[in-house]
Amino acid sequence: MKNNKLKSLLKLLEDEDSHTSTQAMAELLSMDKKINSVISVLQESSTGKIRRHAHQMQAVKKYRDKRTSFAAKLENSDTDLLEGFVEIHLQWFDQDDIGEVYKSWGKFLSSTSEWQPDSLKKIGKMMKDMGYQTSDAEEIFPEYFCIGAVIDEKHGADFMLCSIAKLAGEFHGFKGKIVHTPLGFGLCDSEGQMLFPSKDWMTCIVKNHSKFETWTNSMILRQTASMIFLSSMTMQNFRYAYSIGKCLIDSGKDDIAKILPFPFGECHPNKI
Repeated sequence: MKNNKLKSLLKLLEDEDSHTSTQAMAELLSMDKKINSVISVLQESSTGKIRRHAHQMQAVKKYRDKRTSFAAKLENSDTDLLEGFVEIHLQWFDQDDIGEVYKSWGKFLSSTSEWQPDSLKKIGKMMKDMGYQTSDAEEIFPEYFCIGAVIDEKHGADFMLCSIAKLAGEFHGFKGKIVHTPLGFGLCDSEGQMLFPSKDWMTCIVKNHSKFETWTNSMILRQTASMIFLSSMTMQNFRYAYSIGKCLIDSGKDDIAKILPFPFGECHPNKI
């Protein structure tokens, strides 16, 4: 961007018309990393309006960077499952404290020691004794896909309960994988025994278990984010839909604005 255009945009930040100053901030933010040094200078301005706009742009940059980082994690099969779940939880419950979410998880993990769940059967007994139940497949409330809410309410989607059970088992030495079957999502051990949350934590031997696709961490996290996106669209909570949707869409392949209604996207009600 040429210096004269930059100077013009900075001048517009002082404009009395809020629409003009907002447009100027949007243009400046489109400079991406180049704007960081500019924002730092503006935050030291003697003009209160300039400082306020600088802090607003800094907040937007921080949010965008966080979203970009999370989007990259959704593509990485080695992404830590718990860390990803917590970040998704905070995408919806954006007023929650990250420390409190991890504290809730730590409390749950500590409570599992009573069962010593180092095998599939012990894991199933533990989750059933604790009262964890799957939600109806047709219900897509966001609480069923946010780890903090699932732990507290003991109610969630089957793949969320599989994931929680898997993480608890790993803490006690269990090694297993999450698979998708005609019976729904299940937790499978190396011997082909499977545990199904949707079947009241039933365990059974499944023939040809190796034929079922193993879901990686990134697949589970994308499924989780996708369900919250669908839920937010159904509830017409488009601010959250936009945020989560942007994380799901690969850069350059599609535009979230094409599927969101006006004013969040291009789908104006008069054009429907």
